[in-house]
Amino acid sequence: MRVYSLNAKQGDPRYLQAAQGNYWFWQRGYDVVGFEREQLNAGELDADLIGDPEHTLVYGSVAVVRDAVIRAGRPEPPNLDFPTSLVRFVGREIFETTMAQVRDWESSQPDRLPVHVKPRDRHKLFAGKVVNAYRDFISLSGVPPEEPVIVQEVVGLATEWRASILRGKVLNLSHYKGDPLVVPNVDTIRDAIDCFENAPIGYGMDWAVTDDGRTILVEVNDGFALGNYGVRGHHYTALIECRWRELMGLEDNGVGLEW
Repeated sequence: MRVYSLNAKQGDPRYLQAAQGNYWFWQRGYDVVGFEREQLNAGELDADLIGDPEHTLVYGSVAVVRDAVIRAGRPEPPNLDFPTSLVRFVGREIFETTMAQVRDWESSQPDRLPVHVKPRDRHKLFAGKVVNAYRDFISLSGVPPEEPVIVQEVVGLATEWRASILRGKVLNLSHYKGDPLVVPNVDTIRDAIDCFENAPIGYGMDWAVTDDGRTILVEVNDGFALGNYGVRGHHYTALIECRWRELMGLEDNGVGLEW
């Protein structure tokens, strides 16, 4: 198996994750080959992406893996965020609008603020943030007015956790923000996994416990470029591999089942 791994330099947010992932793929006996995004876009990986998908895997950032899927001639995966089948777990108002509309509220309807705003389609366009006054919009000045965004009601969160899931099984539940001694309701997490219709083979669910003790779904993240968040190396690389194969239209090869 060839793993084309996006090169990451020191200072890159995914530098340590990439180094760990490469090592774990190498441990499993895979041939790890570094590449630059420009090489992918120039077609230098096409021979393997298109000609030998059974033995080719791309490991990298969300945007780059999406590029690779498209170059391989497969449908671009949709953003998961808040699947319809999981709406009852969200626990707050969420809707879609444009950046222009959110900006307009600051002057015309200030009572609608604060809200949390994040990109709907281009996830890396800007980091999701809470906007409440003019000063909060300054860092978003470069976002086009017509840009689709997801708006969320602001609720107080005591803690946030990531559940990493492969074939419907939770591989790891990891704390990443807030009070580590406040834990989400595991029955709620199990219920959501069971309710998730057309779920990908590998994905992450971010969960929070609100200040008033409710366990709510923060968002769902696709598994093709999922961060590690403490998952054991072999399981983590199996999750990445399984989701990549699913995107390529290949059968589940059972990797990870033996561990």
